[in-house]
Amino acid sequence: MKIERLSSQHKQAACQFLMNHPYSSMFLLSNIEKAGLESTGEPFSGEYWGAFDEAGELTGILAQFWNGNLMTQAPDPIALEALTSHLLQTVERPVAGLVGESEQADYVLSKLNLPADAYNTNRCEGLYQLVLNDLQLPINALSDRFKLIGSSEADSSLLFDWLKEYELEAFGRAPSDAHDEHILNRVAQMQKSDSSWVLLDRDQPVSLSGFNATLPEIVQVGPVWTPPEHRNNGYARVIVALTLQAAQQRGVQKSVLFTDNPAAAKAYEAIGFKQNGSFHLALLKEPIELTATASV
Repeated sequence: MKIERLSSQHKQAACQFLMNHPYSSMFLLSNIEKAGLESTGEPFSGEYWGAFDEAGELTGILAQFWNGNLMTQAPDPIALEALTSHLLQTVERPVAGLVGESEQADYVLSKLNLPADAYNTNRCEGLYQLVLNDLQLPINALSDRFKLIGSSEADSSLLFDWLKEYELEAFGRAPSDAHDEHILNRVAQMQKSDSSWVLLDRDQPVSLSGFNATLPEIVQVGPVWTPPEHRNNGYARVIVALTLQAAQQRGVQKSVLFTDNPAAAKAYEAIGFKQNGSFHLALLKEPIELTATASV
């Protein structure tokens, strides 16, 4: 097994390999599409390492992105072990977290050997898939009372409040000036993109949904947020269904999302999603240098 730093010359091979496992590779595929394989420090860029077998075939990928998060796609246990060992011996930047297919993520996290209290969140979520031809629109989704507006049209302060509440609830973050700055940056990025929307019910904003990773044929749903005062009205299933219907009209064929929230899972299943796998989300309270804590 040979470990090699990936570069632009590997893009075709990397994408072909990842498309064999698209539903658990959306962040990797989307980031490569946006920023290539070169690490520039800009959003979505990262350092990529590939595991190659004796025949020179790519059998696994591990990446560390601009924000310090690790991501992996290495179904072959030998490739995953080799990539993890290489990471622990060569990593130069602090690690902020890890996301990926659950069994792979569990292995990497066991080798990072970080204390349990280092994490804001460290959990396994259900991975849900939907072929958009099977999308089931809620009965009231096409009612005149509902309207979708792009995040660029939405009030910035509303997006700030909703995204802040979303991250505090979903990721166990603590309020801070640094987190507020992070949310401001997220709002700015969201309003520049065309991949997030607000649902209006009789002109009142009630729910938010977006795509956090996109390919021409697949989109990954997230974040989805309905403020507590608007919950239990079916807004999440309406906005997710409407945004996926619009994506299908643009030629998107499939969708994926992950959640560990039973109420959210019920809403997604109601519009056609089915669980097929699991996804691990581990985010640290603060980035950590691995040299003194990790074990090979």
